[in-house]
Amino acid sequence: MTAPSEIVHIPLNKLVPSPFNVRKTGGQSLEELSASIRAHGLLHNLVVAEQVGPGKNGSQTFQVIAGGRRYAALVKLAKEKAIPKTFLVPCRVVESGAVTETSLAENVIREAMHPADQFEAFRALVDRGAGIDEIAARFGVTPAVVRQRLRLANVSPALLALYRSDDITLEQLMALAITDDHAAQERVWNSAPSGSAWREPQALRAALTKSKVDATTDSRIRFIGIETYTAAGGHIERDLFQPEHEGYLTDPALLDRLVADKLEVLGEAVRAEGWKWVEVYSRFDASRLATFERLYPVATVLPPEVNARIEALEAEREQLREGYAWTDDYPQAVKARLSEIATRLDQLSGRNEGYRAEVKASAGAIVALRNGEPFVYRGLVRTEDKRAAEAATAEPPADNHDDDNKSHDTNTNTGAQAGLPGALVEELTVHRTAALRVTLAGRPDVALAAVAHRLALEFCYGRPSDGLPSALTIRPAKAPDRLDRHGKAVEESPAGIALREQQARWRSRLPETPEKLWDWLVAQEQSVILELLAFCAAQTVDAVRPAHVGTDRARLAAADRLAHAVGLDMTGWWKPAAAGFLSRLTKHQILAALAEAGGAAGGAELRKLSKKDLLVEAERRLASARWLPEPLRPLRP
Repeated sequence: MTAPSEIVHIPLNKLVPSPFNVRKTGGQSLEELSASIRAHGLLHNLVVAEQVGPGKNGSQTFQVIAGGRRYAALVKLAKEKAIPKTFLVPCRVVESGAVTETSLAENVIREAMHPADQFEAFRALVDRGAGIDEIAARFGVTPAVVRQRLRLANVSPALLALYRSDDITLEQLMALAITDDHAAQERVWNSAPSGSAWREPQALRAALTKSKVDATTDSRIRFIGIETYTAAGGHIERDLFQPEHEGYLTDPALLDRLVADKLEVLGEAVRAEGWKWVEVYSRFDASRLATFERLYPVATVLPPEVNARIEALEAEREQLREGYAWTDDYPQAVKARLSEIATRLDQLSGRNEGYRAEVKASAGAIVALRNGEPFVYRGLVRTEDKRAAEAATAEPPADNHDDDNKSHDTNTNTGAQAGLPGALVEELTVHRTAALRVTLAGRPDVALAAVAHRLALEFCYGRPSDGLPSALTIRPAKAPDRLDRHGKAVEESPAGIALREQQARWRSRLPETPEKLWDWLVAQEQSVILELLAFCAAQTVDAVRPAHVGTDRARLAAADRLAHAVGLDMTGWWKPAAAGFLSRLTKHQILAALAEAGGAAGGAELRKLSKKDLLVEAERRLASARWLPEPLRPLRP
């Protein structure tokens, strides 16, 4: 065996790469290695062999057969003028006949540093006073990487030992690092059976944060805003390994107090309306509404001069829109006037429905949080106030029912909703009707109430069938509305597919011939009949707002109440598609929708996009924000 040669120092410009270096892959982290050499110097020598024959310019050169990454990092530093080209590099010279064997020994026998050793080494540097930015600069990594490795170094030593022995994966260790509590880390890990789903990273993270509030998903945060919580002194625990996550709130009691305070402000405004009682809840079970009688706002007759003003404003609005039909955007003056018209129409039309003072004196309201939005349930009658409420409603004002069913377009929305074509509104409400049918079919309790309400109005109150405030079309002389006659888009929508699946399931359960249906029905459990009744009642729902006929406002209002009762959420049934809904909007309407969904951020850049590019970006952003156009939004009760 030849004795190892001594270390000699060779100028960098006398070294060249060797074709005999056995490492053919790797070397992707030169930035880190260069930063380390710049900060600490070259800690390990290179292994070289004298090149056979003269080198460049006839001078003697040496081939680097081990330490190729170190050599590349030195060359990089020389190009950056951090070291001279003649920098003396410590090298061990071997015989040219043993270059391959030497290179193999260098790369195979050397053992890489375990990540856990690196975690603890970073922590030791911090303990000695090194700052995070300083460590990042010295090792060529970002400060975020240093923070992540320090967080992993703070995991329980017992769990780090398991990581060293490959009994815990890096992803599991990252999940356990969500807390600094070693006892909690060990308890969660040890309580989860080995190999079970409870040891998946997401399950470990959930177990360690169950006493905290997830800022990404909790509806209360959407209501008050994360800034309000932090401004009140609330602490947020961030997950360094999920940078897109908004963190976990560590003070649920503070969050509840802030929510209650904000709801109470709304409660005071509702009390000022003159109700007998108003209750405020940050957590409210909507099923409690069944314990109250419910009174709804009634239509009132608008004075002729108000109707005339509404018609004049609507005519002016249409004239302005027609004058700029050729452009995606309106001049600023026109936009301002359209906004003024919309605001004024909203004010004038808002006078058409409400509660009379004597009704408010016998009923109350509940202010509650629902899916991150405040809702006000008005017209609630307690048992002890039932007689007073009946007396208050015994003498209603003159019936304005016929006026409700006349064609009277009061679409006064602004921004993204301004000027939606009637055909587009009809298409959107077809989607809503399909989703409402699917949802109602799964709620026999609500379906039974809806059917009883519809039939009782006709057979117990003697009201003409065409004027009943119901969303159901239960009439022997008229088949339920076929949604496909309004367009084919709904057929392949999520709601359309779900409708066909429901229909197919019931067709397979029922007898093949109608003659056998009665005997089949009387042999079923009541729960089966209720399910069938819910399905059949759902097929009669009509919440479509037609484009070319008069708007039946009473029917649509009843559909809104039905949607609220079943908790219809159209974000699960409809998405704004670039090739569909969005392509039928003007550029101005698309920008307004984006502003509604995510504020004004990036507005200037979005306005510079072509409409084609804007459609693609709008589809992505609006779907992520769960944005809905006005015809699909849940109305506040």
